[in-house]
Amino acid sequence: MGTIIKDLQVTRVIDGDTLYVLIDDREEMLRLVCVDTEESQLYGSKPVTKAGHLATEYAKTFFMKDSNSFHKVDIEFDRKDPKEDCLRECRDNYGRLLCYVHKEGINYNIKVVQEGYSPYFLKYGRSRVYLREFMEAEFEAQSKQLVIWNPLTNMGGASRNYPYLIAWWSLRAGIIQHYRRMVDRDKVPNPRENYKKILEAMESGKDITIFCDIGEGVERKAGKGTLIYAGSKYCKFKLWIEDRYCEMGMKIIRLIETRYGNGGRGYAYVSGKVTGHKGRPEIILTDVKQISDFPPSSKK
Repeated sequence: MGTIIKDLQVTRVIDGDTLYVLIDDREEMLRLVCVDTEESQLYGSKPVTKAGHLATEYAKTFFMKDSNSFHKVDIEFDRKDPKEDCLRECRDNYGRLLCYVHKEGINYNIKVVQEGYSPYFLKYGRSRVYLREFMEAEFEAQSKQLVIWNPLTNMGGASRNYPYLIAWWSLRAGIIQHYRRMVDRDKVPNPRENYKKILEAMESGKDITIFCDIGEGVERKAGKGTLIYAGSKYCKFKLWIEDRYCEMGMKIIRLIETRYGNGGRGYAYVSGKVTGHKGRPEIILTDVKQISDFPPSSKK
């Protein structure tokens, strides 16, 4: 069981995997962990599908108490840390809280997978708390060919390529699992789960290794510099290449784009001195050796 916050009022349901609740009189947007329903409205590069509309209607029915109000729910984080740490660090790249949602004893995250509205979403790691339950739920939905697993659901319209996506998500999940099991997160922090250690390294100006997601690739800025986002809206952290036109700068960019970005591994161990830019931590990349698939202690 992870950290739980009880009796939160649902205020809005956006779609099958996104809703709002009140926490300490503040409306918070939730992104349900291990769930990825299809879209019912245009959002990024994902297509709008019939299955997405069905998932949105299912969520509204599940959380709606009557025509004018929603149920209260409990939320559960995928870790056992103090509430304050979870509220700060259990967030996605857009600042949404990552959690499980329980209504009257029913885990919606598992239920929506069991009913076939979502795959078991592994892109950001396997569930620490409900691994078996998610696997069994997905197996049941696939064996019954429910919703997204039924080719008739989206026939004639847009759909998602689950064989490709699940293979890619599984690659990333395996990398995250190795980090969770084999690496001390106090010594090798990551922005999502131990941001305090990164801020401490910035204050001390010491060298550190950070496990981070650089799967979004590079974002070129004006001038010679190149920015790589490696944190999130609430846990800001970035990598910086001062000269993308020099030989080493081009090597670093090619490595990130070919191995980690564009549907690649995503996660990497990045080493260097943490400096501050406008009060936010960053590591300046000057050598490809600063990037690795393994933490320093496990290198040969």
